Amino acid sequence: MLTTTEQPAHWNEQTVERLETRKAAYQLLVDFLGEQPTLEVIVSWQNHPELSRLSEISEGARLLCERLKSMSLSELYAVFSSMRDEYVRLFSRGGELPVTPCESMYRASEQMLPKSYAQEVRETYADFSLYFKKMHGEPDDHIAIELEFMAVIIEKMLNTVMTAERYDRYMNGQREFVREHLQRWAARFGEDLEQHSKHPVYVAVGIMLQDFLAKEAAWAAN
Repeated sequence: MLTTTEQPAHWNEQTVERLETRKAAYQLLVDFLGEQPTLEVIVSWQNHPELSRLSEISEGARLLCERLKSMSLSELYAVFSSMRDEYVRLFSRGGELPVTPCESMYRASEQMLPKSYAQEVRETYADFSLYFKKMHGEPDDHIAIELEFMAVIIEKMLNTVMTAERYDRYMNGQREFVREHLQRWAARFGEDLEQHSKHPVYVAVGIMLQDFLAKEAAWAAN
């Protein structure tokens, strides 16, 4: 049993609730951006209790919630098919997006000699004993993998006994990753997704990526 001095001072019901909401947001984005959506993923989010809560803090999540919850069973299959087609149109080689959704591509103009951020984020993943299996050979700085990193370390916090030391390490790790990586490029990708998508679900996902990460950046700055 942990003594009072070993327990994190801020580990309470409010903290757990906020972590659960943030994990749900990251996981939703991963589910729609990581690969072609499956019918199971769409149905699970249509009925997910966290989606309504996310819609209170994110305009994109509200639009997504309205779209998913308004669908009848017959519409669901049509939307599922159209979302898979849209994913291919946007993300396939030579797709409609201006560049590949990777940090290195979006930050290429920051240095005279473009830098790859894949190794940098890979080292961060390793610091938390995380190694991601890529379904299609994506680089480690792909949007879905960076978002999944955040979802997984939040889940680790929720499923592990928190000492004060562990709490600080995981919270500081999240803040640093948002500051040094996600906030430097992911919102720009969200803007491109919103602009180039012709599908209301992916437009909503692009908006959600922008407004959710704006809140994450404000949190990480504190």
